[in-house]
Amino acid sequence: MHLSTLGRLALSIVAFSPVPLAAQDAPLTIAMHYTQAQAAPLIACLDAYERDGQTARYQQITYGDYLQTVLTGRLAGQAPDIYNVNSIWAAQMVDNSVLAEPPQDMIQFVQDGYNSGTVDAATINGTLWGVPTEVSVYMLVSNMALLREAGFDAPPSSWDELREIAKAVSTRDGQGRISTAGFAFAQSSTGAGLVHPYYALMYSSGSDIYGEDFSTANLDSPASLETARRMAGLVQDGITDLSIDAYDFPAGGIGMVIMANWVESEIRDGLGEDFENVTVSPIPMGEDWRTLQYAFFMGVDSASTRTEAAWDLVRYLNEPRDGEPSCVAQMLDGMGALTASVADTAALPAPDEFTAPYVEALADERAISQPNVMQAAEIERMIARTLEEVIGGAADPQASLSALNGEVEDILFEFY
Repeated sequence: MHLSTLGRLALSIVAFSPVPLAAQDAPLTIAMHYTQAQAAPLIACLDAYERDGQTARYQQITYGDYLQTVLTGRLAGQAPDIYNVNSIWAAQMVDNSVLAEPPQDMIQFVQDGYNSGTVDAATINGTLWGVPTEVSVYMLVSNMALLREAGFDAPPSSWDELREIAKAVSTRDGQGRISTAGFAFAQSSTGAGLVHPYYALMYSSGSDIYGEDFSTANLDSPASLETARRMAGLVQDGITDLSIDAYDFPAGGIGMVIMANWVESEIRDGLGEDFENVTVSPIPMGEDWRTLQYAFFMGVDSASTRTEAAWDLVRYLNEPRDGEPSCVAQMLDGMGALTASVADTAALPAPDEFTAPYVEALADERAISQPNVMQAAEIERMIARTLEEVIGGAADPQASLSALNGEVEDILFEFY
């Protein structure tokens, strides 16, 4: 068995534990990972909400503990009525009957009003399970001050151009250590800093990560091998190394990174007036470039005794009214985050120059949803470990990716 500790916990708690009924007169509870300050616009909507005597309240659960807290809470009969689910958790939650299927009017609401790639993020086995909320997209972010110093007036549009520009930007100190990196990968505990750019490059190559029915993986495909070699080439060229963290981009010593839209506030704070030199552009893979998006969505607990009222609240929070953005969109806009709701995008102020390319990638359907596969978090950590070894020069790309593909398909075999 390849199940992670959290995966085994989820299966044991959800599959074999009865869930007591919620008190009918209690407020509907919506559990999200945002802080009270981040969620303030949405909390104001909840505080003002009253429909047929039904009220609502906010429950904050930290992101790192979210899934485990929800599942153990279900065992104790303390499940919220509404979840804000990271799509990476969705397959596991659906497989264990945690989520209620939406009514037809909610399905139509989403299908009519959201970008199709983001609808995919809330869809498991052909069934839509909720309303998309926050969306993150990956694009190339460049410090044009460094690129101009190296003699380039525009960010790259191809991978060969990226290597050329990044090599020209990179500098070393007297001890031979990189002092200015032409490019950097992000360090993250989940492995997303390596895996998400890898997905974007794979999609731009026209390749999927998995087979159509998720029973097979394409991690040892020619496209995957070429993608890993592209990433490793940046280290081989002396452009970067894995000790340099893309999250240090705001310090001004990194030329380019492939990053999500939510880093804007950190970059703006770090660079100050020099933020005006930052440019966001497509994944540098030619005219057919694609990228990755991942999303959260609001779903209702299947054990809730008030599912109709809960879905009414979900719609209330996600539907624009009187020409104003929805409660969710107001919250996301305050954080610099994105929504895939067409109506909310129209109701919100025009995005700034940093955010606009991310919004366009969604609108143009260039952004492909992160795969909703069972044990996705565990698999992505496995991909990250392999990429780290390959990029760092510690492992042969073809042999490592072949071994990885076999291990991942062993996991998939348990579920598909």
